[in-house]
Amino acid sequence: MQGFLKPYQVEQIKKKYPPDTRIQLDHMEGERDMPDGLQGVVKHVDDQGQLHMAWQNGRSLALIPNEDQFHIIQPEQKPEGNKIRVLVVEPGKAPYTQQIENDYRAMQKLVDGCIEFVPLPELSCHLYCNEEGKLIGMPGNRRLDNKDIICGSFFICAGDENGNDISLNDEQLRYYTERFREPEQYTDEEAHHVECEIKIMPSASDSIEDVMRMLGLLRDGNDGMER
Repeated sequence: MQGFLKPYQVEQIKKKYPPDTRIQLDHMEGERDMPDGLQGVVKHVDDQGQLHMAWQNGRSLALIPNEDQFHIIQPEQKPEGNKIRVLVVEPGKAPYTQQIENDYRAMQKLVDGCIEFVPLPELSCHLYCNEEGKLIGMPGNRRLDNKDIICGSFFICAGDENGNDISLNDEQLRYYTERFREPEQYTDEEAHHVECEIKIMPSASDSIEDVMRMLGLLRDGNDGMER
């Protein structure tokens, strides 16, 4: 049990935990309805130094310093100016976080060339890579869910409801850091393979023989079409 606190100790607690401070509970002994990891907001600190709370499960049990285990949830760090927080993924390396200027030149510099936009449906994110990565022989990096292999470095940012690029939040950052955590190895043949679909569109003036030649069923010379 917590002993009586001196007035100066209570004042220190009040300064450390002002109203609206976000708290995460690490452990509260003997309270089944107060699981580890539960979050809440400080309403006020009383004269005994107890933190009166509004918990996300609707409870209002007070926290007792030095008896209950808890910590302050630090606010997400906001980028300065026009910078956004992105996740950079380079070939052969683990992903890392970086703040970049939210403009075209900074994005080009990060992927070392002209950028290509790839929408990521999970958590409304955007992927940007070098649009000529395969053609200029950049090393294979990571394989996407559609089986395509991204060549060269790429980065991921979030998108708002209007499609604008914005900073990744903590959830998005954790998800894609885990998704691309392990470096992947590919041969040049695997990484630079490009599938092309060729469609033959005969015109109205083409004869039956012309169409057959397009399909490879009729060759010029002595090999005529069987009738």
